[in-house]
Amino acid sequence: MSERVDGRKLRYMHRRGEVLRAATEHALDQGLDDLTLRKVAQAVGVSHATLVHHFDSKERLVAEIVELVLAETLSVPDLPQDHPDPLREIWRRATEESGRRHVKLFVAITGQAVFGDPMLAKAVASSMEQRTSLIAEGLVQYGCPRSRARVVATSLLGGMRGLFVDLIITGEQERVGAAFEDMISELEGRIAGWGG
Repeated sequence: MSERVDGRKLRYMHRRGEVLRAATEHALDQGLDDLTLRKVAQAVGVSHATLVHHFDSKERLVAEIVELVLAETLSVPDLPQDHPDPLREIWRRATEESGRRHVKLFVAITGQAVFGDPMLAKAVASSMEQRTSLIAEGLVQYGCPRSRARVVATSLLGGMRGLFVDLIITGEQERVGAAFEDMISELEGRIAGWGG
C-alpha cells in the first residue's frame, strides 16, 4: 500500500525553500532560544499552518535551520580553487557584518550542543567533520603530508572557532584580527617547510 501524499503540501512545496530561508534569517537576527512557530510565522509573513505543513514541528524547523547555518558558516562556494589566500578570504568574509551573523548563531548552536541537545550535537559534529576534511584536503594541496593534514586542519579550525567567540563577545576586531594573522603566519611557516 503506497503512502498517501498530502496535496496541500505538494501544492506549496515550491515555497518551502523560501520559507526556510526566511525562517533562517529570523533565527540569524533573533537566535534560537525563544523561537516558536508562531513568532517565525509572523516574522516571515506566513501562517502558522503553513509552517506546520512544511516542517511538521518546531523541532524539525530548528533542525533544518541548524543544518543550513552550519552548512553556510565558513563556506565560501564562490571562492576560486586557485585563490592566492583562501584562509584570509574566509576569515574576512566570516568577520564582515553579514558573515558574523552566521558565526554568532554557529557559536550559540555549538554551545547548546555542548549541553546535551543530541540533535544539535550530531549536526555540529557533522559540520566539524566536513570542515576538517575540506581544510585537510586544501592543506595537502599546499604540501602538508596527508598523515598530518587532519591534525593541522583540526588545530586551525579550533583556533578560528576560539577567535570567533572572542570577537563576538569582545568586539575587538583589531586584536582578534592580529591573533588570526599570527596563527596564519605560523601556518605559512609550516607550509614553507613542507615545500622544502
